[in-house]
Amino acid sequence: MPIPTPPEIVLSRLSRVNAQILQSIDALTEEEASNWPNDKAPSCKWHLWHMARWADYVQSLLSPFLDEKTQEIWDVSELAEKWTFKGIDLGMWGAGSGLGNEVGRTLPLPKLSEVRLYAVESFDLIEKRISKLETDTFNAPFTDWHDNETNIGDAVIGYIAHANRHLGMLEAISGILGKDGSVTV
Repeated sequence: MPIPTPPEIVLSRLSRVNAQILQSIDALTEEEASNWPNDKAPSCKWHLWHMARWADYVQSLLSPFLDEKTQEIWDVSELAEKWTFKGIDLGMWGAGSGLGNEVGRTLPLPKLSEVRLYAVESFDLIEKRISKLETDTFNAPFTDWHDNETNIGDAVIGYIAHANRHLGMLEAISGILGKDGSVTV
């Protein structure tokens, strides 16, 4: 069996974490997913929304390097308007980063099924982008979302690390709610 290339490894890890995030959510009811265990621990639904926004934002940034330039699903589908987020500060990059728990808790997130649908669409699109990575594009210069000069591969690995942190939070909150706290066993 040939050794996978860095782009193949990255796509495999991205697909796995996306599937695990969705799996962690699928074990929860609407009430459980919406529950903030305390003022400093966002709900599972918030974590899902945040990772969907991140995937959507990152796929849009990467799109001109890997495919054709595309807008975010968030903008094309006018989700801010549909979900009554219009005029709400959604933090850095409009994805919930740096938002703070007090504001995060007040977001008018729709039903879990709608947030999950957005996550599936965003995850599918970022996976589509990353599936087009080749060794030359993996190593291509890229200025990431923090204005760091890096390459596309490193930026994507940073995104995957971020997604895994939120997966861990989803698993921990699920455990607090009395559910199985792991999606890997």
